[in-house]
Amino acid sequence: MCGITAISLSGSQNIGVYLYKALQALQHRGEDSTGVAVYSTAYEDEQYKINLYTLDVVGAISKITTAIASVGGDIKDVSIRIVESLGFDRYLVRIDEEKLEELARRINSTNVAKVLSIGKKLEILKATYNVQKFSKIFELQKLQGSHALGHVRFSTESAVDLLHAHPFQSYSTPDVAIVHNGQVTNYWKLREKLEKEGCYFITENDSELIVHYITYMIKHGFSLEEALKRSATELDGPFAYVVSTQNQLGLVRDRLGLRPLMVGETDGIFMAASEEVAIRKIMPNAKVRYLKPGEVVVHTIR
Repeated sequence: MCGITAISLSGSQNIGVYLYKALQALQHRGEDSTGVAVYSTAYEDEQYKINLYTLDVVGAISKITTAIASVGGDIKDVSIRIVESLGFDRYLVRIDEEKLEELARRINSTNVAKVLSIGKKLEILKATYNVQKFSKIFELQKLQGSHALGHVRFSTESAVDLLHAHPFQSYSTPDVAIVHNGQVTNYWKLREKLEKEGCYFITENDSELIVHYITYMIKHGFSLEEALKRSATELDGPFAYVVSTQNQLGLVRDRLGLRPLMVGETDGIFMAASEEVAIRKIMPNAKVRYLKPGEVVVHTIR
C-alpha cells in the first residue's frame, strides 16, 4: 500500500514544498522509505549528474573515481554528504551517453557505492526514512525543479533497504524514472525476457521491472504513450504507476482498477496521487478525477 505522487509546475519553481505537502499527506500509506525524483536545470551536453550512495570506508572515493575514469569519464565536480555512516554523493561527469550503463556497472561493482540516478536533469534521492526525517536531511523543501515524482513505501515483498526504495531508473536511458504502488505478478517471466535483451537489474523489486520495460520499448521506437498502453495489457497484477521523462509524465492504472490513481489540475499545476487528500493539500479547489481501469494519461511539461 505505497503512496505515489507526481507534480508538474509551469517553469522551474520550489517544487520541494509541494512534494513535502503531498508526501506528508500520503505518509500513512507507508513509512519504510521515502524518495523523490526531481528534474531541474540541465548541464551542457555530455555532462551528467550521477547520484550515489557510498559506504563510509577507507578508499571509497578512490575506487569510485577510478571506476569513472575507466570508462572515459571526466569528473567536473563532486558534492559529498555523510548521513549515519552513508555518503549521499553527487558527481558531475562528462561522458558519452552510450557509456552510461557501463559506468553504472563499474561503480556498482566496487562494492563501496551504488548508483541511484544518472541524468542531465534528473536526480533521485531516497532513503529508509519517514517523510519528516527525509525532508530534514535532504532539505526537501528547498529543492527546485519543473516536475518531480514522490514515493512513500510500505514493503510487501522485497527487502526494506535503500536500494529497494523508490524511485527507480534504468541506467541505459538517462532522465527516466518511475514510482509504483502494487504488484507485478508476472515479474519473473518479464524479467527473464528483458535480461535476455540486455537489461541490467540491480534489485528484485518488481517496481524496477517497470522502468526497464518502458525504456526498452522507447529504445525500440515506441512513443511513451504507446509503451504505457502496452504495459497496461502486458503487466499482470494490481498496480498504479507514474513514469517521468525530461518533458513528460505518464500515468497508468491496472486494467482491473485495483490500485487507486487520480489527477488534478489548475493553472500552472498538474498533479497525480494515490489519494485525493494529497492533491487537496496543494490545490484545494481543483477538479479531481480517478483514472479508469486500464487508463493511460500522458502530460507534457510546459
